Amino acid sequence: MRRRDFLIGLPTALAAAHALPRAVFAELPPSWAIGFAGVESDLAPLPMSVQGRLPAPCQGTLFRNGPALYQRAGQRYGHWFDPDGMIQAFRFAADQVVHQGRFVRTERLLKESAAGRFLFNGAGSKISGAMPERNNETLNVANINVQLVGDELLALWEAGSAYRVDPDSLETLGVQHWSKELAGVPFSAHPRTDESGNLWNIGSASFAGSNPRLVLYQISAAGQLKKFRVHPLDFAGYMHDFILTPRYMIALNSSAISTMTESETFVGSVKWMPEQPSQLLVFDRQTLDHVKTIEVPATFVFHFGNAWEDQQQLEWTACAYPNSNFMTIGMARLAQQQPGPYYSDLTLVRYRLDLNKSRCQIEPLDVDLEFPAFDRRAPFSPQPLYGASGSGSSASGLATAVMRIDPRSGDAQRYDYGPDYIVEEPQLIGGDYLMHSFLDHRRGRSGVAILRAAALADGPILLAEMERILPLGFHGCFVAAA
Repeated sequence: MRRRDFLIGLPTALAAAHALPRAVFAELPPSWAIGFAGVESDLAPLPMSVQGRLPAPCQGTLFRNGPALYQRAGQRYGHWFDPDGMIQAFRFAADQVVHQGRFVRTERLLKESAAGRFLFNGAGSKISGAMPERNNETLNVANINVQLVGDELLALWEAGSAYRVDPDSLETLGVQHWSKELAGVPFSAHPRTDESGNLWNIGSASFAGSNPRLVLYQISAAGQLKKFRVHPLDFAGYMHDFILTPRYMIALNSSAISTMTESETFVGSVKWMPEQPSQLLVFDRQTLDHVKTIEVPATFVFHFGNAWEDQQQLEWTACAYPNSNFMTIGMARLAQQQPGPYYSDLTLVRYRLDLNKSRCQIEPLDVDLEFPAFDRRAPFSPQPLYGASGSGSSASGLATAVMRIDPRSGDAQRYDYGPDYIVEEPQLIGGDYLMHSFLDHRRGRSGVAILRAAALADGPILLAEMERILPLGFHGCFVAAA
């Protein structure tokens, strides 16, 4: 069409557009919704386009895990916690990046694949014609985290067992049972490593009716169970992560309390009860004995930073929410590709716990930061914290920036990609580089970026992108090349 003809026809076209019902435009999903469209099959290795140079310490593989299978046979999950997990591998070598994705072959996935439909409800979704769950393992979708333990990856959920995954092929090797009595017992998605390479974790059975329990684990660096302890809880508060110090394990029993009934999903059963103070449960790391319980104001936390000790004073950071609405409402609206609010109004806070006086001070740091990362070579020392930021100004309520902050001084710097990006959890590599995956939802591209940890404001030194759209996930790890 000639420019003159186009200009003549433009008023008519605009008038016709204005005559259309507003509902026509309202039905169009926002651009960020492609991050929740999901995939339905494994993703074969695909080379990505690369700009920049790959630093030598960043040769290796970024593994990530997250919900991926959103729909089958006309039914769709309605909460971000529910879809089956897929392990993503971004393999970096000689300025080349290759992506691969493979579903974790859980018991649930295999049964539903054979049936050609969803068979079971999710943690936050009801499915038409759902079968009764035999136990919590029936619901295990292994979709929250992936961590290297020994020579294998563990695909982690939080209400059941981990699944073993081969890091080269991404093939599922089977269920990880630490012992016969711990088969199917909750094992959190956030194990932590101490100075000797031992693995520590919690498992929260807040869904266990009138008898909620917390399980404490110590696992050797080779992946063998060293000890565990089961601790009764005063109430069934939601617990996703925990704090590890040189002498203690600390769990936050939050004021988001499960009142589980047979007619509810787990997420639907969680009620925010601000009149119930949250509890810091302190355990001795050597014996796993309960040391004391300290009440703190009602709060909700998904993730903690690292922790350190100064005699009987313990310090750590937490990504704190004023209530549990992001989990119960916001994450459902995101999965359903609906407009907000998403209640993603979090604040990074600094805890200072005096064990002698059983007193805890909580100081807001006036920044929003999620998915905290730190130098795991020195986990028990004061150090800068890294994370995803910028959710407050984002159309999706999800992060658009990476941030570095010193929790003691408050000094901070950040790099913001802008409103067209969603930034996922960063990994700190060798103390010098920050690596994270992202979604550019306007251009329809997924990718990975590398920045210098000491100069985030300068932006990426490497960008790897592809037109393959990946479902937005949760957590992962970086494994350096041998």
